[in-house]
Amino acid sequence: VSIPVFFGIAVLTAFTVGHPFGLAIVAMLLSFVLVMFAGAGQRMGAVGTMGLGMMAFTIGHHPQAPLEYGFYIALGGIWYYVVSLSQVWLFPYHSLKRALAKTKKDTAALMRLRASGYDPESSLSGFNGKNIKLHLTLTSDHELVRSLLVGDRFRAGFRDIQSKILLKQSILLIDLFQQVSVLHYDYPGIRKRMAASGVLVEIKSAIEMLADFLEGDKHGKANYERLLASIESKSLHDGLGEVLLSDILTNLKRTGNLVFALDDVTDLDSELPSSHFGSFLTEGSFSLAKIKAQLRYSSPLFRFALRMAIVMLLVVGLIGFLPSGSYGYWIPITLIVISRPSFGMTLKRNMERVLGTLLGLVLGWGVLGLGFSADLQLVIVVVSIFVFYSFLLIRYWVSAMAITLAVVLCLSLYQGDDLQILSERLLFTLLGCGLGLLATFVFPIRHAQHLKLALGGALLANRKYLAALVGNSGLVEVKLARKQAYLALSGLNETILWATKEPKWKRGNLRVLKQLELLCFQLNALIAALPIKGSDNDELIKGKVALALKSLDDGMSCLALIKEGQILLLKPLENLDGPLDLEHVAGKVKAILSVGG
Repeated sequence: VSIPVFFGIAVLTAFTVGHPFGLAIVAMLLSFVLVMFAGAGQRMGAVGTMGLGMMAFTIGHHPQAPLEYGFYIALGGIWYYVVSLSQVWLFPYHSLKRALAKTKKDTAALMRLRASGYDPESSLSGFNGKNIKLHLTLTSDHELVRSLLVGDRFRAGFRDIQSKILLKQSILLIDLFQQVSVLHYDYPGIRKRMAASGVLVEIKSAIEMLADFLEGDKHGKANYERLLASIESKSLHDGLGEVLLSDILTNLKRTGNLVFALDDVTDLDSELPSSHFGSFLTEGSFSLAKIKAQLRYSSPLFRFALRMAIVMLLVVGLIGFLPSGSYGYWIPITLIVISRPSFGMTLKRNMERVLGTLLGLVLGWGVLGLGFSADLQLVIVVVSIFVFYSFLLIRYWVSAMAITLAVVLCLSLYQGDDLQILSERLLFTLLGCGLGLLATFVFPIRHAQHLKLALGGALLANRKYLAALVGNSGLVEVKLARKQAYLALSGLNETILWATKEPKWKRGNLRVLKQLELLCFQLNALIAALPIKGSDNDELIKGKVALALKSLDDGMSCLALIKEGQILLLKPLENLDGPLDLEHVAGKVKAILSVGG
């Protein structure tokens, strides 16, 4: 898809680049269409963003032969695909192995955090925030693993040994994510009840031993089992404490089984039929219907596309009045890079872009002043481009610094006017950032207006996950419900995060949202613990589940009655103390929402 798209953009832009009015109209239409590509999923959204960049670079390049220029663009795309496919053919599982390694590392980090909860000397300040952050990181990790494993190879049926091993590890890590979530308890209560027995230190050591194993320090299963036997031998002389210790011990055994099974290359047949693998992809297949569904004013994507179209119309029209030889195309490039749907996202990107550009200009000015040879400058350019790609998704300001340095040195070598390059890079970057930030007030997208939808989605996803576990749902349905619950929690966190960064945000409303978010995460962990803490035939567990479901249903009914803006007026609970079980956590959700409903 990308090659014909880039060819069409290159040719169309090149044909109109000599006609300022026509170019502005084309830029407006292309901007709207390419932004709407995101409605078909992340991959098409990436194609759309790169297409916008292609348009901006073509404006700056001013090609004289549009068809020849488009041909070379298409040829470059084909060459890139050949290289990429060759890499996949030579190293078919390289990306997946790296993704699995990162997932193991982040799972170990979550386990260490949970282990600290059992340490009486460790402070619990900020624990819930760190827990939620790691939970969201792992949700993203598993989405990437699913995309790499299932999205590209599920039709092959996982016939070779290596693919079967990676499939098994992927499934085990997802199950381990759920199991580690069950390690979350009422830590202050546990510390008070078990501190005198000395068992807390051994529980902490057992969890850390599993974390070490995930990070490559193989203690051995025998050592872990001896530690579990020591924990099992402890007596608390307290009925409730004994039950709690039994639950923790059972969870440690199951967690250990999953961790040690990662190195087991036997029993590679998946319990999930390969025909169901495709259903675990969040993005799914390309469909024009997905884009059509976004063609409404209430859609944030549609409003963002309208905003970008109008801004590009004005900016590209402005470029037509700049003197020949200027680098005015840096304005639309900056807009494309920093523009995001909401004010908070755009402000963050803006600050990173400005900081990186300033640092890059200082470095560029310094390198040019030192009078290095052309060969050495090109070496610095190559290193800068490598840094640009390496930090693009993790530290954007570093990427902005690197690409600014590379651009300054390249243009200095081939065009020579250092003062013009440095001054216009600064001027046009600041102008693009300022316009991008001001544009967020045109067809604004307010995350605060979507808080009700995000909260309702998280509660409903948790409820479906709970119903799937206690009902007669099959393994595939339970795992899909679990995945949807994780994604809904991630969506809720993101909505709250960006809502707090919007203009006119009332800081006092943050507490109730954080309480509801924490309760949603606690619900998810407690649901994951159900197979351990009781069986389907345990009438007591069934009764508690029924009460939790009723509280969730009542809470969602109250939420439905709350108007979108009124969710910010909900009153937080004085505190969230109390038993950490399904019944009471669901009851707290209901208590908060009942006031508004």
